[in-house]
Amino acid sequence: MGELFETIRTGAAEADRVGRLPDTVVNALVEAGVTRRLAPARFGGGQLDLPAWVAEIEALSAADGSAGWTAMTTSATSALAWYLPEETADEVFSPPDAVVAGTAAPRGTLTGDRVTGRWGWGSAVDWCTWVVGGISTPEGPRLALFPRADVIVHETWDVAGLRGTASHEWEVVDAFVPADRRVWPPSLHVEAPLPSFPFFSFLAMGVASVCLGIAGRALDEVESTDGLLDLATADARLAAARAFLRAEVDERWASALTGGESTLRQRARLRLACSHAAHEAVSVTRSAFEVAGGSAVFSSSPLQRCLRDVHVAAQHAMVSRRLFETYARVRLDLPVDTGRL
Repeated sequence: MGELFETIRTGAAEADRVGRLPDTVVNALVEAGVTRRLAPARFGGGQLDLPAWVAEIEALSAADGSAGWTAMTTSATSALAWYLPEETADEVFSPPDAVVAGTAAPRGTLTGDRVTGRWGWGSAVDWCTWVVGGISTPEGPRLALFPRADVIVHETWDVAGLRGTASHEWEVVDAFVPADRRVWPPSLHVEAPLPSFPFFSFLAMGVASVCLGIAGRALDEVESTDGLLDLATADARLAAARAFLRAEVDERWASALTGGESTLRQRARLRLACSHAAHEAVSVTRSAFEVAGGSAVFSSSPLQRCLRDVHVAAQHAMVSRRLFETYARVRLDLPVDTGRL
């Protein structure tokens, strides 16, 4: 992985400047298999255990937030291979260079077998082979798979951070989507540890791990001897947030290995750990930026990119601070919407 990390670091400044990952980085991610880490082994997937996955995403994000985010969203989406009908999964994931990503929010509308809709946060969609979009159907929400040829990308990703993710808006117009390309994983039971894990937690864990990686990189970039107390405190806070997240992931993964189902409170606590990690990472990165002093403001310093990237990553709805209230309400048996847990 050392060569992959070096390729990512080398391309980070260019990705931030031009608003997309360099082809060298994209090709390296695909060739290393990180874009399908959670897919079954029969598709060349890593079939990686989730504790190892969050550690890898954090490490990749320390090399560059945009590359780590891209690895996270594509590998998390590769978990769909567990839930699709066998022929559909073969069609989508059998090519060794297949990459799948998209947006789960139900912004599309199904009419018969045709879908029209427009989505945001389309990270990596521009170089995917298949794209996933959430849709509304008479039976409830579904995730629909579109071949890349059916997708129109609108270049709207003009943002402060994670610029290299190219998370543009994208659209389909009257796209044909047969029933075998519409799936809703939370309603399905698949006999394997990874599909037994709470489905909506994949993305939340991934976003949190990206934030932790960026914050770790920010601390590594500090060379000033000023503010030593603040730096030590930030380091301790980052380690504590990481430990909380990994402990919850380890516990839920151990349950999945034995076929056990997580309780509502356990799922809520995992999401609490994800949101806590993301927001502690923001605070830690800000502390590192402040301790570094004036040198951090120059574009030559990775610290300013870390500051921008972590703020954008932590804005994602999957790690919203609203999850703190959700957990508290679940813990106290108060009314709360738990549909996304």
